[in-house]
Amino acid sequence: MAAMSEPGLPSQQLTLDHVAIGCTTLAQGIAYIREMSVKTDQYAGVIKKAAQKVTKQSDKYPAQGKNPLADQLKIVARLVAGGLRTKVYLVSMGGFDTHAKQTETDTTTGNHAKLLQRVSEAIGAFMDDVQFLQIQNRVMGMTFSEFGRRIKSNASGGTDHGAAAPVFYFGHGIKPGIIGANPTLPATATVNDNVPMQHDFRSLYASILTGWNGLDPKDVQDILLSQFPILPMV
Repeated sequence: MAAMSEPGLPSQQLTLDHVAIGCTTLAQGIAYIREMSVKTDQYAGVIKKAAQKVTKQSDKYPAQGKNPLADQLKIVARLVAGGLRTKVYLVSMGGFDTHAKQTETDTTTGNHAKLLQRVSEAIGAFMDDVQFLQIQNRVMGMTFSEFGRRIKSNASGGTDHGAAAPVFYFGHGIKPGIIGANPTLPATATVNDNVPMQHDFRSLYASILTGWNGLDPKDVQDILLSQFPILPMV
């Protein structure tokens, strides 16, 4: 047991075991951190057990470290196939904040094209893997970003933050096709003009929560604090 104090705070008696440490804000915070640490250690064992059940996966993935998004999706496929009952997995990929040097004149080359190639490569390998692991009917994926891009390039050869962006859905339970119309881009667009938004992002989530996760529409409305159109994607 150790006594611990800070300037401006009452002295606290803290322990490294499960003895009560008081009811002040500091003590409650430390107790919460300690509880989360214990639970994290416990759940790490559950994750490891699920991962160890899968010994072979698709050979379509790039070499380890070549595509960080593919590396993450490979782990997700392994955990799903291993029986982990987590409902939502979040993976991420950076580099899309392309304010400069987005392309090299030809839009099929340059930084943005390379980023999209990695996304395509990673998702393609993942979809091959879920088929190989026979979990294709249990997996649905979507892409999202906290911002879109503007219509016209800026002086640095990139595009600034915008109001709208495309979203990709993938999985055997997704209806193929495009939802929404191609936007009309004015010939006189400036660097300040945005692609108009067609679907509220909460409508996208509502569509997945009802169509894929099977939530009651009323519950979804309560979660999102309003009612949003359900799109025919699942």
